[in-house]
Formats: sequence, C-alpha cells, structure tokens
Amino acid sequence: MNVAVIFYSLYGHTAALAAAVAQGAEQAGAMVRLRQIAGLAPQDRWRASERIRATSERLASVPLARHDDLLWADAIALGSPARYGAMSAELRRFLDGPGHLGGDLAGKVASVFCSPSPLEGAQRAALHAMIASLLRHGVIVQAPARAQMDPSAAARRGAPAAGPDEAPGGLDLIAARGLGRRLARVEGRIHG
Repeated sequence: MNVAVIFYSLYGHTAALAAAVAQGAEQAGAMVRLRQIAGLAPQDRWRASERIRATSERLASVPLARHDDLLWADAIALGSPARYGAMSAELRRFLDGPGHLGGDLAGKVASVFCSPSPLEGAQRAALHAMIASLLRHGVIVQAPARAQMDPSAAARRGAPAAGPDEAPGGLDLIAARGLGRRLARVEGRIHG
C-alpha cells in the first residue's frame, strides 16, 4: 500500500509530526512519500527570522508535493499548523486551488494532523476544516484520536505536559506515529 504524508510547516513543528506519521505508516508496512507544500510568501520575506530560515534549510531535502503524489497514494495524511482555527492557506490552495482534483481522490483513505495552538479549540477547528475539505474530494476519513483533536484539554485534566517521546512545543510524536499506523491499517482493511 502507498501512503502520502503531505504537510506545510513554517517553524518545523508540523514537519516533525509529519515525519512521525510517515514513520508509523512505514512500521505498518506502507511505502511512504513524505512531501512538503511550498510556501506562498516570497522566500526573502522570512530572511530576518533565523528560526524560519533554519527550518527551511532542514526541510530542503523533502520534495515538494504534487497532485501526482495524491493520485499515487492509497492513503493520505495531511498536516498543517493550526492557524487560528483554520488550515494553512498553503494547504488550502494545494487541495482546492489550481489543478483541481475533482473526484480523483474518491475512495482513498485519509487522515489529518496539525501542530498545537495556544488558542483553545484552534487545533480542533483546523482539523475539522481539513476533514471537510477532504470529504469534498470523496475520501474515506480516518479521524484522528480525540486526544489529537485538542491536546490542551488533556493538559487541563492533569495529563503530563511532556513525555519522553514528546518533542518541544508539546508535539506528541507517539500519537503521530500511531496515526500513521492506523491510517495504513485502515487502508489495508478497506482495500486489502
């Protein structure tokens, strides 16, 4: 089975989650394409930010996503920062912009993930927006686990803030790998 993990990341948090999702799908026996979505802003806009420049250099070896990657895949995982409760404009444009996919994704299994947001509910809203966009394309959605929908709620209930396999910024890489494994397994059950 083929799994495409496609993400947009400006600061590197979503990229770290995407790598973990890809790792989980590989652990479940999938062939994986890890792809990033190009930014919409001109490159020189970010030259003053050392953090963004370092992320861009770290991700330079990750190929840019093309619609052919979606067509190649049996299962798709899409990642975005939680931009005030919306998916990134870059991901929105990739899914719904030029080179419209029409019904080409119908029947494929897909899931979504995004990096945490300090705004309560923003991550959940961004994930819902991505799911709605995917449903429009006719995919079968493998929903993220409830804890992935809004990790700030888990923190308020007294769950530990950082575990041994959690990256800076509250990124739960164990959950991301689990998402990749579940996505590959669900695709195998549906189409295997």
